[in-house]
Amino acid sequence: MTKNILIVAGEVSGDIHASHLVKNLKKLDPKIHFFGIGGKNLSGEGVEILMSIENLAIIGVWEILSKIPHIREAFAKIKKSVSKNPPDLAILVDYPGFNLRLARTLKKQGIPVVYYITPQVWAWGAFRIGGIKKYVDKAFVILPFEEELFRRHGIDATFIGHPLLETLKESSLNRSSMGLDEKKLTLAILPGSREREVKCMLPIMLKACEIVSQEKPAQFLLLRNSSVEDSLYDELIAQSSIEITSVKDDTRGCLAMSDFVFTSSGTATLETAIVEKPMLIIYKTSFLTALLFKIFARTPFIGLVNIIAKRRVSPELLQYDATPKRLAKEILKILSSKKEQELQIEGLREVKKILGTPGASERAARLILEFISR
Repeated sequence: MTKNILIVAGEVSGDIHASHLVKNLKKLDPKIHFFGIGGKNLSGEGVEILMSIENLAIIGVWEILSKIPHIREAFAKIKKSVSKNPPDLAILVDYPGFNLRLARTLKKQGIPVVYYITPQVWAWGAFRIGGIKKYVDKAFVILPFEEELFRRHGIDATFIGHPLLETLKESSLNRSSMGLDEKKLTLAILPGSREREVKCMLPIMLKACEIVSQEKPAQFLLLRNSSVEDSLYDELIAQSSIEITSVKDDTRGCLAMSDFVFTSSGTATLETAIVEKPMLIIYKTSFLTALLFKIFARTPFIGLVNIIAKRRVSPELLQYDATPKRLAKEILKILSSKKEQELQIEGLREVKKILGTPGASERAARLILEFISR
């Protein structure tokens, strides 16, 4: 009998990781029918998309308010589809604010719930542990210490490794093909994958790079994300005095061509760790979001590499400290010290080791089919 599986990924990164999971599930059982919430990657794997993630990605407290109508619409579409054709299983991917509420609804209807890439309760939102225990039947975690944490709270959790190790693929890009100087110092600028992040951080990052270029001859790469309009990047670059070479959606290629990475916090810091490049982490958000983080965060760090290492591997400059002058000063300090760069790389290798081995989605797919066949 054909299995019917609901899969929900509300953000770009979740859509990418979920698509690899679907691909591996289909290899094991080609007859599975998937439906749910996702983007171009899940759609490309043949998932029946009830609503695109385009208007669902959230960053910060204020942005939630503007997205409420879209979030409600997505929730209603899932409920309607599930009531018409109940799935054999629901796979929820990251996106905790939405997915944990959905897990509660699904559980009430007797639908088994699997969580792939669980909320980072060890850093923020410890209150979610209760909801995971109550509404999630099986959790697949991507960091080894998460398995122990969840099991301690009575949650059936399995560490599968970090999916970034399989999604960050080799690139054909190189400095020569991009018209870059092979020997010149190259800085990669990664301002985030959401419009609000780019609006908030790219102008400051570009100004900092202008100051750096006055002290050190350098060339600059900008990683553009297809989830952000090119016109926004163009507008912000036009206001800068430095020459920028853009790379679109190819994180691995952009990082491989760089000597140093200037990045927003989050997944990009782990991607940088995987390719072992020294970095400076920046983050700016609304006053309210920053205040809530300060009150509720269970870690003194915001960069994922530092959170995972439980120490400062790469420097962070946040909020009011993240001025162009301060940022430029920190970049120049790192660039002028081989020892500091080597210490960073050593720490990044430790983080990379913690992430496990490639094959997270394949391992998860096998365990999911075992679970659904019980």
